[in-house]
Amino acid sequence: MTRDLAPPNLAARIDALQATIVALEKQIGRAGREQLKANVLSETQADLLAAAIESLRAAEERHATEIVADRQRVHAAVSDARLAVSRAMFPAIDGLDEAIRAGRATLGHAARRESADALLRRLLLGTSESDAHREVDALHAALDAWLGGLAMVRRRMLDALAAEGVTTIEAKGQTFDPRHHIAVEVVAANVSSGTVLQEIRRGFVVGTRVLRHAEVSVAGTLQQ
Repeated sequence: MTRDLAPPNLAARIDALQATIVALEKQIGRAGREQLKANVLSETQADLLAAAIESLRAAEERHATEIVADRQRVHAAVSDARLAVSRAMFPAIDGLDEAIRAGRATLGHAARRESADALLRRLLLGTSESDAHREVDALHAALDAWLGGLAMVRRRMLDALAAEGVTTIEAKGQTFDPRHHIAVEVVAANVSSGTVLQEIRRGFVVGTRVLRHAEVSVAGTLQQ
C-alpha cells in the first residue's frame, strides 16, 4: 500500500512517527555528543587529578628529604659545638695533671727531707721531735687534701667528656702506636723496645677519631 492509498489518519500517524524518529535521532545525536564531551572532560579531570596527586607526593618527598637533611645538619652542628667545648677543656685537664704530678713530687721530696727538717728545727728552734713531726704531718695532710680536691675536679671533667663520647687514649705500658701516640723522647729501659714508659700529655679520642694524640716517652729505639 502506498502513502497515497493509505487512509488519511494512517498517513498522519506515519508522518508523526517519522517526525518522532527524526527527533529521537537528533536527541540521541546530541546525547552522544554530550556524553563524548563528558567523557573527554572526565578523562581530562582524571589526568589533572592524577598530576596534582603526583605533584603533592613529590612535594611531600622533597619536604621529608629536606627535614632529614636539616636534622642531619643540626646534629652535625651540635656535635661540632660539643667537640669544640670538649677541646677547650683539654688545657684545663693538662693543668690539673701537671699540678697533681707536681704535688705528688713535693710530697715525695717532703717525706725524704722530713728527718733532716725535724733535726734542723730541734737544733735551731728548740722544738721537740714530736712537735716537728706534728708540723710535718699537718703540712702533708693539707697538701694531700689539696691534691685530692684537684683529682676530684679532674675526674669530674673526664666524666663530662666521657658523657660526650670523648675518652682518653691508653698510653703507659702500651706498645707505641703512631695512630694514637707522639713520641717526644726515647729512653733506654729494661722493657721491650717501643713500650710507652710515661704519658707526658693525655690524648683523647671520640669513637675512632683522634682529637689529640698522646705525647709519650718510649723505651728503646723506634723503628722508622
